[in-house]
Amino acid sequence: MKTIEVKINLDPVNDGAVINPERIMKKEEGALIIGTNGKTKIVPEDFAVDILDELSGSLQGEYMGKTPFLVVMNGEKVINIGCRDYFIGSALIVKSTKDGISMLAGEDFEKAKKEFVSRLITLVGDGQEFSAYELA
Repeated sequence: MKTIEVKINLDPVNDGAVINPERIMKKEEGALIIGTNGKTKIVPEDFAVDILDELSGSLQGEYMGKTPFLVVMNGEKVINIGCRDYFIGSALIVKSTKDGISMLAGEDFEKAKKEFVSRLITLVGDGQEFSAYELA
């Protein structure tokens, strides 16, 4: 079932949006999934927890600089070139607080995205260029 289905048949009694509330969330809170290609999406907390569970055993994470944002990735997708490690793929970003890990809210999404993108570099291999996240 679609999250939102809009039906307009010029029927004031029945026209409108049919919404599946289990798949709707406030845009202002959740975790950020961001790819090294720059694409992003916001996911609810339960989805983020499922990702963390699936990554158990291969989870790798670190703070992004001096920010409270934690970038969590599949450690199997980290490659070493020279003496540096790089990640290629999609990562989950959450926030560290004094009470533990929490979801992002409000301006956190844009700040976290900006911080992640600032750490992207371009790698070249087999005549192809692609972006990678440079780990600390």
